[in-house]
Amino acid sequence: RVFRMVQSGFARLIANIMVMGGGALGRAFMDAYKQALQNGGGAAKAGARGAVRGGGISTQEARSILDVKFSASQVQVEEAFSRLHSMNEPARGGSAYLQSKIANARSALSDASPPSEDAPGAPAPGTK
Repeated sequence: RVFRMVQSGFARLIANIMVMGGGALGRAFMDAYKQALQNGGGAAKAGARGAVRGGGISTQEARSILDVKFSASQVQVEEAFSRLHSMNEPARGGSAYLQSKIANARSALSDASPPSEDAPGAPAPGTK
């Protein structure tokens, strides 16, 4: 009997915390949304404009697809492309969809300028 009262009180406490937390989260979301509307979304548009390259993917996603590091040379990108593209040959049971993703990733990285030391995510000078 005591266990049921404790359990019931605990459930009520958890429910109250969830309701209060949900309300605070909702208010914070609405405030952020109103502020974004006032700003016209300019910051998001400016950031997206520079991040997406060929094939409609970001250079970060392209590096992830090809499994190359930020500092990878064009030769390393081409080697990764060749390896993954041949692994996914449809005639050998591979996926044409994956081949297109791999080709888009290579295109995005070949169109991208080489990484600079000032670029976000660039390795610190003297590190690999």
